Formats: sequence, structure tokens, C-alpha cells
Amino acid sequence: MAARLDRAMQRANVSSAKAAKWVDVSEHDVQFWRRGITVPPLHAFNRIAKALDVDVHWLCTGQAQAQAAQASR
Repeated sequence: MAARLDRAMQRANVSSAKAAKWVDVSEHDVQFWRRGITVPPLHAFNRIAKALDVDVHWLCTGQAQAQAAQASR
């Protein structure tokens, strides 16, 4: 998850400070998420995914929604 979050933030040219403001946490928290030290709470996943225009399921699991649906069959 950390690598996907970091990659999505880099692609969008979004700093940890900016993402922290989106989800009302400290910049330090976001830096920990990006490094894989801690995991963001679900509400933060949803907000960051929406702001970065990425699928929240992909951000959490690395799979697209369609792939996850096919795998469960």
C-alpha cells in the first residue's frame, strides 16, 4: 500500500503536507503511510484516493475493482 500511495502522490505532484491537510492529520502521519510504517485509517484512504483520482480498492489492495470481482468467482 505504501508504494502505491507514494507513487500516486508523486504522479499527482502532491506533497505529504498537502495530503495531510486533505485528511486533517499531521504531515508526519502521511510520511509514515508513504514509508509503510503505519497504515492510514479507512476515511483517510477514501479521501486521499478521491483527491488523487485513484481507485480506493486499488490503493488498498493493488487490484482494480474488475480484477477483484473476477478473482472472487
